[in-house]
Amino acid sequence: MAAVLAAFFVAWNNGSNNAANMIGTVVGSKALSLRKALVLASIFEFIGALLFGRYVSLTLMRGIVDITQIKNVHLIIIGMISVLIATGLWVLIASILRVPMSISGNIVGGIIGFAIVSVGLENINWSTLSFIAAAWGYLPAVSAALAFALYKVYGKALQSEKGLPYVLITSVFIMVFSSSLLLLISVPSISNVVYSVYVSLVIAVLSIPLVIIFDKLYLSKFRDVQKKELYIKLLLLASASAMAFSHGAHDVANSAGPLSAVILALTSPGGLPPVINVSGVALVIAAMGMSIGIIMWGSRVVEVVGAGITILTYTSAYCAQLAASIAVLVITRLGLPVSTTIAVVGSIAGVGLARGIKAINVKTLIKIVVMWVAGLPAVMTTSALLYMLFINLIL
Repeated sequence: MAAVLAAFFVAWNNGSNNAANMIGTVVGSKALSLRKALVLASIFEFIGALLFGRYVSLTLMRGIVDITQIKNVHLIIIGMISVLIATGLWVLIASILRVPMSISGNIVGGIIGFAIVSVGLENINWSTLSFIAAAWGYLPAVSAALAFALYKVYGKALQSEKGLPYVLITSVFIMVFSSSLLLLISVPSISNVVYSVYVSLVIAVLSIPLVIIFDKLYLSKFRDVQKKELYIKLLLLASASAMAFSHGAHDVANSAGPLSAVILALTSPGGLPPVINVSGVALVIAAMGMSIGIIMWGSRVVEVVGAGITILTYTSAYCAQLAASIAVLVITRLGLPVSTTIAVVGSIAGVGLARGIKAINVKTLIKIVVMWVAGLPAVMTTSALLYMLFINLIL
């Protein structure tokens, strides 16, 4: 029960802090009210968590430190609970300070802290950590580049009535294709990749007539001014939904990974099996926690992402959101625990750069980066201290 509560605590804080990643741009551009945006995000967050949540969860369970090598299952249980509590507390502090936080960075730091005091530095998988650290570096750059490119490609089209259908059709194609492709790729083989690309292309192409039919049957009924407004809102809703889906797919692991490890430890008193899987129950609990956190306290950090970094227009908000959602979904499928917050902040900075460096609030960016940098060692230390405290009290 302690592990479930700790996992739910992290998931709740995750949803409340990172709601800004999903709807900050939409609310900041005033395309949707805060309440409606929170409900929308919670729905797609849950769906993404259930479909893609296992990939990053497995990395957290055995990629940083292989928990199957820890013979005393009580150490796994105490360690993962310590990681969850340490992470949840730091994210709560960040939310109180209205700073968008990297929960994945904190959970990785917590696992490192637990691993150092339990199994030692030599048993940490430094090669995996190097891949994760590299991803932390290039993810914001990739998000910024994608957002910059999308802004340049879609900027003029989003300003004209004739260009809006083109943006809607191509955007739906991109989102459907990328989601299908990443779900279908199961093994790193040429045949599987070719098959996945082919099927994804077919699904994405079939989605185009549906968009056209929707346009002709529904949107064509409105006058030009109303039609343009509806188009823009639909696009922003689509990009916010895509980001919520990607966030749920990635960040559910921050709670589901450690909780799955605890569940496995409780059901395997003789030691964990060599092959482990993510618990479906853990995914559901974590997904519910994030969705509830979004609705209950998701407004806390929204304004920082929505307007604190750069003033967002409909065009820049859309490009930033779509770019971040694509980048995060790809990283999620690779199983790398990175920061969805970094991706969103990077994409917002990207559209800001597209309009000139003066459009970016550098002070806000510095405040966010300082909290990110401080987060990993703070959670790592707290996790290690909690682990040693619990060991002395319980064992």
